[in-house]
Amino acid sequence: MKMTRIFLTTLCLSLLLLVPSKADEGPPILPFRFPYLFPFRDLPEQPAQVVDEPQNLPEPQNLPEPQNPPEQHNQNPSNLREGFYRNSCPNAEKIVADTLAEIVKTNPNAIANFIRLQFHDCFVNGCDASILLDFSPSGDKVEKSSMFNGQLLKGADLMDEIKTKLEQECPQTVSCADILSFATNEAMTLAGLHPQKPLGGRRDSLVSLATAAEANNLPLPDWTMDQILELFNRKGFSTEETVILLGAHSVGIAHCDLFMERVYDFRKTGQPDPTLTVEVIEELRKACPNPGTPQYRNPPVNFDETPTVLDNLFFKDMVERKKTLLITDSHLLEDPRTFPIVQQMASDPNLFPKRFPEVMLKLSTLNVLTGKDGEVRKTCRSTN
Repeated sequence: MKMTRIFLTTLCLSLLLLVPSKADEGPPILPFRFPYLFPFRDLPEQPAQVVDEPQNLPEPQNLPEPQNPPEQHNQNPSNLREGFYRNSCPNAEKIVADTLAEIVKTNPNAIANFIRLQFHDCFVNGCDASILLDFSPSGDKVEKSSMFNGQLLKGADLMDEIKTKLEQECPQTVSCADILSFATNEAMTLAGLHPQKPLGGRRDSLVSLATAAEANNLPLPDWTMDQILELFNRKGFSTEETVILLGAHSVGIAHCDLFMERVYDFRKTGQPDPTLTVEVIEELRKACPNPGTPQYRNPPVNFDETPTVLDNLFFKDMVERKKTLLITDSHLLEDPRTFPIVQQMASDPNLFPKRFPEVMLKLSTLNVLTGKDGEVRKTCRSTN
């Protein structure tokens, strides 16, 4: 009888220890909210919210790993080749080229849009068209919804037009990742560069996560040159190649909101950026005359005088006029690691047009999916 009482007492104590207390449960899991580091055009401010009781949230063990989607990207681009669709879709490259040429007739900014869209896609998880997905199977925010992309990233809608025509010609054959690469290659040709044969064979990602874009995979306009070079080096690009890729600002526009602080109130001093000349300050103030207007409503400004031509004028303006719009571009002038390269690009009109497509080809092979990895989407906005 005594042994029975001891056993029952021990069992009761064990059961008490298994009952969790409120203190052991820990705080509620709040939805992830990434702070806005700087304003994007047309992107509204997000008020802070306090969540008392989270509802229908996944268990912690079911949450995805944002920096490592469940796909193995092929680090070796040897599976990519010219004429990949020669047998399966012989007119693929021509359809992309012809469609883009028609788009550019009414939307010349499409040249810059595709080049930047390719960069933003490749630098996150690789050239896998994850930037084009409108939703993720996990329910998480996708890359294109990240504040690192926002309304500044254009071109995804233009991809729909090209994909539709390819699906009519060759259903579920040409991947969205290849379409984006082919369109970017053709955009460079339309911008005046020598035609290049594109590589094909990429497959499309099954995953897109905003948190991956926000995990130090895309540069911000207020970054230092150390931060920029660290990122590009991590992606496999040398200092020279970094300067060349930033030379993509040879085409396209920037909205006043992204650089107005440099012209009117640099670092809250009430004065313009001392690295800008009086001539450039007056030019930019004329282009952006209303610093007090509602946010995101200021006009666009060309990076240089040839916004649809990939030439060295962007670099010449830096060296000869000390003209830059974005603060990150101004670092190219100030940093001893990059300034000699800027001078080379500015002095030789043939150097940048030669090197830019070479570095863009390297970019287009970054961490690609090939073979049986990923899929070939029927529409670029969603997985199959």
